[in-house]
Amino acid sequence: MSLATFDYVVVGGGAAGCVLAARLVQSGATVAGVERGRSVPNRWIHAPATFFKVLQSQDADVVVSEPDASLNGARFPVPQGRVIGGGSSVNGMLYMRGQAQDYQEWVDVHGCVGWSYADVLPTYIKQERNTRLGGPYHGQSGQMVVDYASEPHPVCEQIIAASVEAGIPRNDDFNGATQEGAGWYQVMASGGQRQSAAYAFLRPVLHQPNLTVYTHTLARRVVCQAGRATGVEVQHANGQVEVLGASKEVILTAGAFHSPKLLMLSGIGPAAELNQHAIDVVRDLPEVGANYHDHVGCPVTFKLKGQLGLYGHDKGINALKHAVDYFVFKRGLLTSNLLQAGACVDTDGDGRPDVQYNCAPFAPGAPGQPPLPFHALQIHPMTMRPRSRGRLGLKSANPADAPRFEAAVLRAVDDLDTLRRGIRVAQHIASQPSLRNLIAGPAWPIEGLDTLTANDAFDDAIRAQARTIYHPAGTCRMGSDGRSVVDLTLRVNGVQGLRVADCSVMPQLTSGNTCAPTMMIADRCADMILANN
Repeated sequence: MSLATFDYVVVGGGAAGCVLAARLVQSGATVAGVERGRSVPNRWIHAPATFFKVLQSQDADVVVSEPDASLNGARFPVPQGRVIGGGSSVNGMLYMRGQAQDYQEWVDVHGCVGWSYADVLPTYIKQERNTRLGGPYHGQSGQMVVDYASEPHPVCEQIIAASVEAGIPRNDDFNGATQEGAGWYQVMASGGQRQSAAYAFLRPVLHQPNLTVYTHTLARRVVCQAGRATGVEVQHANGQVEVLGASKEVILTAGAFHSPKLLMLSGIGPAAELNQHAIDVVRDLPEVGANYHDHVGCPVTFKLKGQLGLYGHDKGINALKHAVDYFVFKRGLLTSNLLQAGACVDTDGDGRPDVQYNCAPFAPGAPGQPPLPFHALQIHPMTMRPRSRGRLGLKSANPADAPRFEAAVLRAVDDLDTLRRGIRVAQHIASQPSLRNLIAGPAWPIEGLDTLTANDAFDDAIRAQARTIYHPAGTCRMGSDGRSVVDLTLRVNGVQGLRVADCSVMPQLTSGNTCAPTMMIADRCADMILANN
């Protein structure tokens, strides 16, 4: 077993890992990056419109839950990026920071002093290069290019108009003074190029001599000696096992599933869980793997009249035309992220949006499945601040096994009620004049289903339709109490030289897509490391 030594070992080459590794490399430190997937040879990663193909490729895999009683016993699959860039290389590219109140609740409810909106906003501004918007909320000189969706589709334009007709205000900046309203999304794509964390942050430093990136490499455990992390045991694609030493720190950026799994494999987690798998306990931390939650959606789908949508555009002559437009002229449909428009709506009347809507001129299928086979539009409500909590554990002590996943995604009655309200609002939007003449009829909820009242048939339909929005979080909770997994500087409690810096540290999900907040967390972690905090 060989031992190569670096200043820092960063485990996980996703959105957080790319940002953090790049910052540490720029400081002059020696850095090893460990990624279980490959680099980015998949050309479809770079074309914004083809992210659905990427999600069905080898560059994504799926963590599947145990049977979930809150879904009438169905399992809950959650696809994850397995490639350099992680989720930022396979996601829908929406740039959403969440609400100022989210971060204030991190402080007030969870004791995360130093993580208020005023604290994190400078990092967002520093990272961003917005093509159209500037201060006080936006940056124009950062590495992450943020643009508005290209090739705006007329059906999306009509959905926005119908939302306004339904009483939802127009909003041209979901990351500005207020999140509430309907409008065009800002996206991490520009000029026909996906702006993944790999492309924006890691690519400029890839050839620096102080960076070594190990792909197709599985992290087996963090090596701890006398209560301190000193390296990471890894297994390469050829089966070779070695230890990558870390003279300063090991930082886990492997996401909400694999960061807690790796902690447990390393003897850091609930003692009873570790003992069950004959893993020596380094630190008894009962909350490792707890606090799992995700934004959960129930897409409301309507069949379109004629051929107004995008069905069939990935086949035959249509596909050929789009490929020529994109690869020859860098224009056309493939430059678009497809999920172009959205809305953030206050459905419970407390003055704060609680449901986000993704709007599209086609009907994406369930996770891992192709789009539905007809011309459609979708107004997809999702919970913004879910209350349901699940948990991760170990299936075995084998690092190659996925974690044991208890999703419980609709355990809290409030989450089911939020989806009921969200579905009704989507139906109300679809009934407005701007959409009335475009729609041939409902596809889901099916015609005749009573959605106006809470009833068993409606609730069962929601449970059957419910799906991930690809935003798992919370399983290595940050906090100021002794029960949290990491402290306010993202150090693992009770273990020196070890931090976690990804979406797993969120005590509560932000209201919206999580890629931008994940990159913010990683950047702030770099600040803390370099300041010796």
